[in-house]
Amino acid sequence: MTQATPNPNIAALLARLDELRHAERRAASTRMVSVTGHLIGTPLNIIAGRAALIRTNPSPEAVEGNLRRIEEQVERLSLRVRRLIDYFGLPEPAAARRTVGEVLAECAAVYRPIAELKGVSLDISAQGVEALPIESTLTLLVLTTLLSLGIRRAAAGQCVLLDAGEQGKSAVTFELSLPGLDMPPSNFDWLEPPERGVDPDAFEALSLCLGLARRVGGSLSVARSPAGDMTVCFECARG
Repeated sequence: MTQATPNPNIAALLARLDELRHAERRAASTRMVSVTGHLIGTPLNIIAGRAALIRTNPSPEAVEGNLRRIEEQVERLSLRVRRLIDYFGLPEPAAARRTVGEVLAECAAVYRPIAELKGVSLDISAQGVEALPIESTLTLLVLTTLLSLGIRRAAAGQCVLLDAGEQGKSAVTFELSLPGLDMPPSNFDWLEPPERGVDPDAFEALSLCLGLARRVGGSLSVARSPAGDMTVCFECARG
């Protein structure tokens, strides 16, 4: 792809906007965790307390009363979880079809200036699939989230790679090589709290992208390249 020399002022502005995008996502995650903890904490405390009462007072009447309260709290907890899912659920995006080339060009327009400002190389290529149509809204969200992560974690002189190719006759694959990142735990698809030493920023971004990939009927996998870089493979449907 043709590279233009970025305007330093525009590059700095794009970098700042990317930082704010990242901060906003982290703030939203923090808020969601806080709300979740508040809404489910009380029912869980009541359940634990009633279970303790059953152990200390095993009479049939007491057990029956405590079990009834536990069942009430389980139903209350279930209702709150369903409301949380509805509240925090991602609305269906407006359908948008664009070509692979157009999607990659937009990625380059936003993130190449940011990369060059940091002294990081960004190499974006396509293996003869530029004209293939794909769903672009969530695909762009996945790719830009991963590029943002890769460029923020790369050191000056390193290179972030994004390569698009065809997977059979029904899918397009985007492979990203992200230096400077450790492999996530195998359970990152469940968004469980990271184990000690795991980068929470990378963990959150990968979990988010996995969920988005599944929404478009695709997949996302992570592997270690022979050079030691993290390689993320995002596959989405054509059409």
